[in-house]
Amino acid sequence: MTILKKLFYILILIGVASCNSCDKSDNNTDVKKEEVPSSPAGKYSAIFGGGPFYTGGMEVINDLKSSGFSTVILWTIHIKEDGSMNYNDTPIINSEGEFIGDPEWKSRLEQLTTAPTSVDRIELGIGAWGAKSWQVIKDLIAKEGTGPETKLYKAIQKLQDITGATAINYDDEVTFDVASTVDFTLMLADMGLKVGLCPYNETEYWKSVYEQVEAEKPGTIDRVYLQCYAGGAKNKPAEWNQYFGKLKVSYGLWCRNGENCQNGDNPATIGEKITSEKENIDGGFIWLYDDIQKCAAYGKSSSYAKAINDGLK
Repeated sequence: MTILKKLFYILILIGVASCNSCDKSDNNTDVKKEEVPSSPAGKYSAIFGGGPFYTGGMEVINDLKSSGFSTVILWTIHIKEDGSMNYNDTPIINSEGEFIGDPEWKSRLEQLTTAPTSVDRIELGIGAWGAKSWQVIKDLIAKEGTGPETKLYKAIQKLQDITGATAINYDDEVTFDVASTVDFTLMLADMGLKVGLCPYNETEYWKSVYEQVEAEKPGTIDRVYLQCYAGGAKNKPAEWNQYFGKLKVSYGLWCRNGENCQNGDNPATIGEKITSEKENIDGGFIWLYDDIQKCAAYGKSSSYAKAINDGLK
C-alpha cells in the first residue's frame, strides 16, 4: 500500500507540473498575440485617411490597430455656413449640433485605441485645399463667438464624443486668418483638446497662431505636421522648426499614388528620408491611407509605419 500511495502522489505531482507548464505556454502565446509594433519613445508615426476610416468597417480598424502607427487622423471635416458638418461628402452633424452619421462609427473608433493596438491618439482634421471651412469658422466666430452655446462649440463637442478624438488637425490652405484661428484654438483648449498644425506654406500665419496660442494656453498646440510633398515638396524640417518654439515638426510624405501607382514614395524610400531627418523631427506621417489601399502592391500600412518607426530610432 505504501508503494502504491507513493506512486499515486508522484502521478499527481507530474500532472500538476504538466498543467503549470501548459498554463505558462498559453500565457506566453497570449502575450505574443498582444504584441504590436510601436513608435520609438518620445516619437510618433501618423497616418491621414479619408473615406476608408468611415466606411471601411472593422477590417480597416483592425489593420490600423496592428499597423504600428501611433496616430490616426480622420480627414476631413467640412464646415457649412449653418454650422452643419460633413465628413468629406457625408453629412454627419446637422445645424443643431446633432450627429446624423453612421451610428456604428463611434463603436468602431472606440476599438481603435483599445488594446492590443499601436494607436494612442485620434485627431480630427478640418479643412483641405480649396475648402471654405476656415472662412466659415471666421464668420461663425464673428457672429456667435466661441461659447458653449455656439454652433461651433456644440458641433465639435459632439464630434469629440463620437470619434474619441483628443486633438484637432488644422489644414487651412485658403483663409489664413490669425485672429479667428487663435480664438478657435483657445475654444478647443477649454474643451480639453490639443491641436496639430498641418502647414506647407504661409509661414507667418502658422508662426503667429502658434505664438499667440502658446502665450495664452501653453502646450495646446503640441504637434506640427509639415507637408513635404506636392506643394510642400521643397520644405525642410529644420527650416520650419524655428517657428514653433521647442517643437520639432513631423516629416510628412506621400505614399505610392496616382495612375498605376507611379507617383509618391514606397516604404524603403520613406525610411531613407525619415532616417536622414531624424535629428530634426519629432515624428513622421503618411499621406494617404486611401492610396495605400489602392497601391497595396507597393506596401501595406504596416510597411509604411515600420519605415517611419525604424527611421526615427
